[in-house]
Amino acid sequence: MKKLFRKVKEFVNERPKTSIVILIAFIAVFSYVNLQAMHMTSEPGFCEMCHPGTGTGALSEVHTWRQNIHAEAGVKCLDCHGEPGIFGYKKAKIGGLYDTYVEIFHSEEYKLEILNKAIDDPQYAANLVPSTTCLFCHTDSVNQKIRSERLMSIGHKFRLLDTVENPEFRQERGMRDIFTDELKSDIDPNHQRHINAGLTCMDCHHRMVHGGEYRAAVDLNRCSECHREQAGEISMSEIVMGEGDSAVSFRHDTHGAMFSCDQCHTDLFPMKVGVSEISFDDHTSSNYCYSCHNGRMASYDCNSCHGQAPMPQEPITYTMEGFAPVDFNHSFHGMAFNCDTCHNEPWTMEAHATPMNMNQMYQGQFCGSCHNGQAAFAATACARCHK
Repeated sequence: MKKLFRKVKEFVNERPKTSIVILIAFIAVFSYVNLQAMHMTSEPGFCEMCHPGTGTGALSEVHTWRQNIHAEAGVKCLDCHGEPGIFGYKKAKIGGLYDTYVEIFHSEEYKLEILNKAIDDPQYAANLVPSTTCLFCHTDSVNQKIRSERLMSIGHKFRLLDTVENPEFRQERGMRDIFTDELKSDIDPNHQRHINAGLTCMDCHHRMVHGGEYRAAVDLNRCSECHREQAGEISMSEIVMGEGDSAVSFRHDTHGAMFSCDQCHTDLFPMKVGVSEISFDDHTSSNYCYSCHNGRMASYDCNSCHGQAPMPQEPITYTMEGFAPVDFNHSFHGMAFNCDTCHNEPWTMEAHATPMNMNQMYQGQFCGSCHNGQAAFAATACARCHK
């Protein structure tokens, strides 16, 4: 060894220029080989050597990634499994050395135990895919903040993630900023609020890439489970429907104490404020609130929901052959009686939906239940109604 070192030293002393060229060439070749090694070992094909499965569980991570929209967008393994920036990339590569050690020196059972933990535990999965990585592509504010604080590259492209600059990257791909833009969905996830509350992306979007779906939907059962567990800490804003004195104020607190979220969402109501349009005709259906508020399961009294019971402003006109029409105005009756005095018995809450005739009134039905000459003028006083 000493003899070899002496010969190298003599060569350098005798040929200094040649030695410098050889050294530069060696560094260049060494750097090139290292760069290519890093590229090769960062590709999904390399990961597939240890994750060769073709199902949807452990060992099938590359297979499920290929079926997902992230693969179509060119987002590869280390774009997600490593934080943004050159140091995030290097840290992920060092972590990969341990994975290689596990593959070689540990049993298959040990490897499956680790992979299944990522499947079963969203918190553990959040260590493998940090929220900052997701937000780096899907928001402008986090992207710009991280880019201003970290070294993103050293003049060489190692992966797609470190080239992402928003809003340009996001807009080119037709993606919305999940913090500031309205999302095309029946559910308003309020990402900013959940992140501020300390949740990770994996808490809701667990197995978003490795579930075997192109666009994996959020499991609403997970939402319900979390909201039930944290019911005392979660407050949702009041929802006001309608305007003026007859507006209805809906509070989640009361209903949340009695029901789980999935009893109303998303079959009855999309989980997004302002997209459900409840009409007056819905009062006589089993839609929306009226699947419960039907007078049997829950109150049907207008005043239990409305600050002031709304009434039709225009008269309801009844026409019949051979008789002058009758205009019914709610204004007087609404001041004298509660809505449930007449609705839904004997009248359904829908104009002209309840057929009636004079014989029935004479027998004390419909209008005749009051217009009997005692509680109110008799139904036989034709001119009082038929003008």
